[in-house]
Amino acid sequence: MRQYDLKGRVALVTGASRGIGRAIAAELAKAGASLSLGSRDLMALETVRAECESYGSTAKLFNLDLETVGSINKFVDDSYDYFGKIDILVNNAGVTIVKPAEETTELEFDTISNINFKGPFYASIRARSYMILNRRSTKGVMVNISSQVAHVAGPLRAVYSGAKSGLNGLTRSLAAEWAKDGVRVVGVSPTFTNTEMIREAAKNLKFKENIKKIPMGRPAEPQEIAATVMFLVSDNAAFITGETILVDGGFTAV
Repeated sequence: MRQYDLKGRVALVTGASRGIGRAIAAELAKAGASLSLGSRDLMALETVRAECESYGSTAKLFNLDLETVGSINKFVDDSYDYFGKIDILVNNAGVTIVKPAEETTELEFDTISNINFKGPFYASIRARSYMILNRRSTKGVMVNISSQVAHVAGPLRAVYSGAKSGLNGLTRSLAAEWAKDGVRVVGVSPTFTNTEMIREAAKNLKFKENIKKIPMGRPAEPQEIAATVMFLVSDNAAFITGETILVDGGFTAV
């Protein structure tokens, strides 16, 4: 993976305890960024912190519940208080439930919608307020981790598909609104990725059949998604905003 220089920058990553979030945190650490890692699983985050600090990074852990605006605001506020600045926000945390739309309960609807859409919305608003404080010295960037089902149909994941489609719209809208503030907002839409969430979903045999449709013949690896995130937060992507990049092995091309 290409190495980037993010020394002196502070990055917040939600859902950093496993999967894509953990891979993103590790690559940010390798590039020299200081990290604020948020998750409900602090025990798992300890392992991520150890990995990040092995690369010479400073990593601070925070309990984060993306279904509660107060918890989101506290995560961002405490991160700023600890590091004194915020340069990067990666809205990575996500959750899905694999079942027919008509069997989805209201609680499941709310949980999926809150974590995949409401959480990133409020985290972005809070982070922007701190990013623009540093406008003279650096420019902020936010990355929303979406999904290929925001671009094509997602059978058995209707609410997840809807929430991620909303997230793509949010990426475009906030990018247009905040460009004047020097804040870029971009997204990444992975295909099925070799994570705990997908392995759990693949227990549903109908869902598992979808994975076989990837033209490149395999799921993505978390590090491959992290590589795209690293490009987007780097200065090489300084003129990219409002765009959500598909990393899908050709899934949406056929």
